[in-house]
Amino acid sequence: MWSRPVVILTVDIGNSRIKWATWQEHRILARGVAGYDSDASGEVFDRLFAVLGEAPAEAPSAIYAVCVAGEAIARVLDDWVRRRWQLGVEYLQTQKQFADITNAYPDPEQHGADRWAVVVAGHQAYPGHSVCVIGAGTAITVDLVNKDGRHLGGYILPSFASMYSALLADTANIKPRYDQQLDQQGIPDNTRDAVNQGLHKLLQAGIREMCQLAEDRMEAPVRVVLTGGFASTILDYPEMPIMHHKPDLVMQGLYSIMQQNKKNTGQ
Repeated sequence: MWSRPVVILTVDIGNSRIKWATWQEHRILARGVAGYDSDASGEVFDRLFAVLGEAPAEAPSAIYAVCVAGEAIARVLDDWVRRRWQLGVEYLQTQKQFADITNAYPDPEQHGADRWAVVVAGHQAYPGHSVCVIGAGTAITVDLVNKDGRHLGGYILPSFASMYSALLADTANIKPRYDQQLDQQGIPDNTRDAVNQGLHKLLQAGIREMCQLAEDRMEAPVRVVLTGGFASTILDYPEMPIMHHKPDLVMQGLYSIMQQNKKNTGQ
């Protein structure tokens, strides 16, 4: 059970996983994660937040969320929170400007809120550095932020899982076993390894190219910051640039932005 009071609850709803963290005085007290499918009900949040218990004194004072998985799962969270704690959920929206950070997108709403969160958190984590922020989740996202806070834009690459699914959907005679780990034992001599290692090599080359582009296009020094569920696999790729693994980057950006926006509006 957490120390009281539980001040802020942050929730990151991705396309296949939901993560949460509780905060007190800019510090994470506890965290958790749960997988879910497209027809998820409130039961996923029962499992996710079971440790909070039902005592009203343990309810968070505010709930911040970032959701990239659509309105249906957001409504499930809204309903669950209202029933459990009689609270509303405050959702992160991408802004054109936050502190000294300027979003490159002409229409900031087209830049995913989870990407905006890691842009802000990555820039704040490495003051005086340009950052290449890589989010390795259902898709691989790359965002470049110059050390003066200018967001230059970014890229979206398919993930290992999405490439694997697309390849199998379009090829009748290829049915290899899914393997997220890179095998460095030489050139594959069977279909399973040819597919799995081929996809890993493709991702490795693409991410390495993104990192080199960041070095070429941004002011030195440049830091590569990695987050997301596939990060541990990418960290095992050979011949990669130095990467700084930040598992809580979305949560950190979400918390920082929402707290500062509240202060700016006098709440």
